[in-house]
Amino acid sequence: MNTTIWILQGIVATALIASGFIIMLLPKEKLTPKLSWVEEYSDTMRYLICTSKILGGIGLIVPMYLGILPILTPIAACFIALFMLFAMRYHILHKEYKDIPATIVFFILAIVIAYFRF
Repeated sequence: MNTTIWILQGIVATALIASGFIIMLLPKEKLTPKLSWVEEYSDTMRYLICTSKILGGIGLIVPMYLGILPILTPIAACFIALFMLFAMRYHILHKEYKDIPATIVFFILAIVIAYFRF
């Protein structure tokens, strides 16, 4: 079971870190057609959201792998789950129903990781 949770952590961390860097580094004009929220928020808020995703992904792996404050791994998973709840709320309010299933999957994965790591 430990190996399965590590694999889940790796998948979620990779997705968060990659999407965080992509959204942070690409210009707003390229992101807007696929990510409507980018247009609604300032660049500062976009960088804050992306930094949160990157740090959350790092928090899923590094503390437990290094054995330095491993309690931070399930805490990071809880914050990722909360982050996904906010993302779901945004998508529901803006009637972006096609984006909700992926958010639900990441929410569930974060909850599973938090449960097994606490």
